[in-house]
Amino acid sequence: MPQKTPKGASGPAPAASDSVRAALSAAERELAARESAVLAREQAVDRREAALQATDEYRVLTEAQLREANEHLLLATVQAKTDAEAAEHAAAQMALKAERDALTGLPNRALLIDRLEQAIELAERHGKKVALMFLDVDRFKEINDSLGHLVGDGALQSVAKRLQATLRKSDTVSRQGGDEFVVLLTEVESVHDAALIAEKLIATMAAPHCVGDHLLRVTLSIGISLYPENGRTVETLLANADTAMYYAKRSGRSYSLFTPDMRAHLPVQQAH
Repeated sequence: MPQKTPKGASGPAPAASDSVRAALSAAERELAARESAVLAREQAVDRREAALQATDEYRVLTEAQLREANEHLLLATVQAKTDAEAAEHAAAQMALKAERDALTGLPNRALLIDRLEQAIELAERHGKKVALMFLDVDRFKEINDSLGHLVGDGALQSVAKRLQATLRKSDTVSRQGGDEFVVLLTEVESVHDAALIAEKLIATMAAPHCVGDHLLRVTLSIGISLYPENGRTVETLLANADTAMYYAKRSGRSYSLFTPDMRAHLPVQQAH
């Protein structure tokens, strides 16, 4: 016979407890899964934010590096331009010194010869004349000996300025050294034109030259040679103008036009 269940005993209770435990376990697992998912999501967000921050920092760093690089490039460009300008200026100064007289700034003999060659070529092409004048400052040695070289240099500078102010821009006045100057007149029409310029140069020296505390009287002796009558080469024109100048000084004239017979009167050239 089947046994009766004692009073007060609960028959189905064990089954109910198992169900509750199973439900609780499932709920715990679901909660744990959710917590794990939330944690994973938070970690993903953290990694994304870290990545964004790193990107921003890299961008800032890159912009700073780029700005610094641009500044260096700008400074290097400015320095390169400055160095190039300095080199050009130095080259120009060297070229200027090679062609100019240090005391007066006038063209020296080398530059004069170059311009004279060009003037001869143009005159031949256009059927014109070229006048070359050799100028000597009279009694310049007396100025140097009595007043000193500084006053003498000042006198030469004053003479140079007056010569330049009297001539055309197309003409050239050159210092050959010492107290000697050479004037090149391009494309003159006749001997008469050259003589007029010589008289003008002599007149412009008439007013006293103020050098320091001194008022100096300066006169010139001028010799003139013409292309093509008195020579067709640079050397011949210079030599004949020098001969005419020395003849003027010896004869007491202010200026002389070259003639071949002057050589007979001046067999030996002397220092002026």
